[in-house]
This record gives sequence, structure tokens and C-alpha cells, in this order.
Amino acid sequence: MVRCIIVFFVLMSACLTAQVCGGNLGENIFTDGDFGCGSDNILQVDPGIATGYRYNVQTPPADGDYLITNNSGLWQGAYPTWLGITDNSDDPDGYMMVVNASFDPGEFYRDTVENLCGGTLYEFSADIINMIIPGTTDHSDPNVSFLLNGDILYTTGNVPKTGEWEKYGFTFSTEPGQSSLILTLQNNAPGGIGNDLALDNISFRPCGPSAEISVDTDKTIRLCEESDPITVTAILSDTGTDDFSIQWQRSIDNGPWSDLGNPGEDFFVHDIFVPGDYLYRYLSASNDANLLNTKCRIISDLVAIQVVPRMVEVRDSTCQGIPYIFGESSLTESGVYIDTFISSLNCDSIVALTLDVLPDVPITAEIVDMDPSCFQYTDGSISIRTIDGGYGGFLVEINGLESERFVPDLSSGSYSIMLTDQYGCNETFQIDLDNPDELVVSIPDDIS
Repeated sequence: MVRCIIVFFVLMSACLTAQVCGGNLGENIFTDGDFGCGSDNILQVDPGIATGYRYNVQTPPADGDYLITNNSGLWQGAYPTWLGITDNSDDPDGYMMVVNASFDPGEFYRDTVENLCGGTLYEFSADIINMIIPGTTDHSDPNVSFLLNGDILYTTGNVPKTGEWEKYGFTFSTEPGQSSLILTLQNNAPGGIGNDLALDNISFRPCGPSAEISVDTDKTIRLCEESDPITVTAILSDTGTDDFSIQWQRSIDNGPWSDLGNPGEDFFVHDIFVPGDYLYRYLSASNDANLLNTKCRIISDLVAIQVVPRMVEVRDSTCQGIPYIFGESSLTESGVYIDTFISSLNCDSIVALTLDVLPDVPITAEIVDMDPSCFQYTDGSISIRTIDGGYGGFLVEINGLESERFVPDLSSGSYSIMLTDQYGCNETFQIDLDNPDELVVSIPDDIS
């Protein structure tokens, strides 16, 4: 595993506050900042990323230990006050770093970043969570300082017990000519009861101004094969300089990105109308040299252009005896049919339909009905226990309305049940719920 780092650094100042990038970001320099993923609950190989801490695959980690895990809720003998969580991503096998801070405050992370660009704005961010269950008393909170070249430049303060991941981040500018930084993460709170945290999604990226894209057209970005070319324009805000360099890029059908045109052009014309998906973006940096360094340039927002094909092939099925409406035709036999249409984008479309007309397989069902228990009561019910025959995927309708297979709270009356399979074959059943006789009490005249 590539070593990952985390730091919070703002411009040299006595009073520092965290502030994430307000514009667009470049590629993450630490590609393994999410700690990767794996099917093992605990990563068995020591990644060697926590200076002064022991890597221990036994759970739960003791004071001064850390481990890489994808789910603390699966640990044997977990602390009762600890959260059972997964990493902060959509990957169920994604790893996170869990740290049980040592008894004495001190450094538990150090690394060096190389090949940076001088005079460039960067953002450092990471997701952090307090591992103690919210509301737990007598457990101290984590408190982390971040050092640059040995100097403390930012302290998080106490990380609260919220049970939620929080992003902590800041921006800083490198000095002119500066190309490397020593970054250190330091624990301030004492160990013992509490002071336990997890880290994920460590990110170190170049930060730049807002980099948006304007499409110079009032048409949708879904285009026809016969559409006119459209212009996409770069919009960079608050660059602080007129010399910001730009390089347009394009990806076709989710393929690799390739450069377009010459550096410095603030617009590009999309004039390809071969059906497909086209993504556009531009890279930007403070000068042409930095534009060539992936650690110095930012990435704009994306614009997606889809060219809709004129020729469309469709395959569908219908039940015998049920006409299939295709344009102005009503089809009843299997075959290949071709017709022209105008799409929702006002594109000319040629549709080739392969139609399969399937035999009407009878549909049977076991239906159990229960009359209301008393006169004018509404506690009757209809239950469709089993459905046989047909082609599956049944839709149930009762008196023309889509319904579940069990319908309670019914009054007396007639109910029409239609069962329709996935190809339109259907069968109708009639169910009558009877109204019980009214209970009438007759009392004779008074007698002396």
C-alpha cells in the first residue's frame, strides 16, 4: 500500500482556521488516500503508515495500536462504547484507518510530498470520525495538530462524538521555488478512556478558481445526428492573473482523456455527430509549465454531450391476440418492421422493430375471498395465493386499479381481478363478496 498522509496547513499566520477549497480541485496526489479495499475485515499486512504506533490485527486495538479495516462492526470483542461503522464510501469492502491513541500525546504520522509547484495553492482534507458512541460520558475526544516541516500550523480542536464522518480541510500556498513538504500528524489528547478515531479519504490536491463550462446554445446537450455544431466555453473566476493556462480535453464513450487544440484556447467547438457520448473538460494552471505537472493543475467541471443515433434497433414481445401499436400500425404477427418517427428531441429517427408474438398461455390462480363479518361491515378481503401459467412478472389489477395480492378492508360487492403477465397475456376473474343478513331484533307490544 502506498503511504498516505494528512495535514492541515494554512498561510503562515498566528490565527489559523480550516477552510476547504472554494473553487475546483486537481487530481488527488495520494491515490491510495482511501486506504484501498479488500474482502478481509482486517488488512493483514502492516502498511507502515503510523510513526510510533503498532500495527495490530487483533481487535479491538489497544492504546498505541492502529489497524486498517472495512467494518468495525464485525470485530471480535469490540469495545461496547465504540461505533460499528464502515469506511466513508459506497464500497462495502472499502478500508479505513482506525487509531486507538497512545497514553502520551505525540506524533503518529509523518511523510514527505515531492515534486510540488512553487507559488501554488493546495488543499489538504480528510474525513475523520470520533469512534465513541454519541452521548457516552467520561470518554475524551480526539484532538489533532498538523505540522509543516516540524511547526504546528493547525489544530482541529476536539473532534465531537457525532457518530458521523466529517471532512476537515484547509488551503495553503507553497513558497516560490518550493517543491517538497514534510507533513506530520500529531495527537494532542491523552490516551486511556476515549481519544479514538478513524480516518478515510485523505486528499492532497491543487486548488484553483471556480472552473465552469458554458454551452453557447439554447438546445439540449443531447443532440441529433443532423444538429449544428455547438461551442463550449471555459469560465474561470477570480484567477488573480490574466496568464492562467488552459488545455481542453475530451473523452469519447468513457474512454481515456485526450488533449484538444492548442493550450490557451478558452473555447472549443463540438462538431462530431457520430452517435456516442462525449465528455469535455479543461485543465488549468498558473502557467504553461505547471499545466504539464499533474500535481499543479486543476480540473474543470464536466459537460456531457450525447449524439443520439438516427437508426435504432428495438426488440419486443407481445401476447397473441393483443395488437402491438407501432406508429400508425397495429401489429399482430411476428416479424421485422421499420418505421420513421420524430423523437422527443425533434430528431429524425428510423426504428427497426423485431417483434415476437407469443402464444397465449392460460393463466390460473388460487384466490381466497372472505365476506364481511357483519351487515355493512368493511372487513372482507381478497387474497391471491398462487398464480400459474403465463410468462411471469404479473401485474394485479382490481376493478381497474393496480393492487397487491392481498387486499383487506373490503365491503360487499363485485370485484374484477385482472392478472397480466410481462408480455400482456391476461386473465380476468370475478369475485363477489356477500353482505351478511342484517341483524333485526323485534320486541312485542307491552303486556300487563
